[in-house]
Amino acid sequence: MVPSRKAIIQGMEKLQKDQSLAFTIPETFGGGVAIIHLNTGEGKRFILKVSRDLETARNSLPYWSHDKPKPIAKWVADRLGSLMP
Repeated sequence: MVPSRKAIIQGMEKLQKDQSLAFTIPETFGGGVAIIHLNTGEGKRFILKVSRDLETARNSLPYWSHDKPKPIAKWVADRLGSLMP
């Protein structure tokens, strides 16, 4: 299922410590996995990590970070990210 930008934002705002949202990205947009984390340390509020597979994405360096959920949600929605269970 491909969630809307609004649904992604709502999910991001509900994130707690040690929780994340994971999305599969279709091959049309390069494939792989995108993970959104809540940053509990210093810096921006949300962190986006991107990689070819889930385990590599979890351990990768942040691709992007932002204080507001909208830009990151737009990035995922524009690439038709499907929410992983």
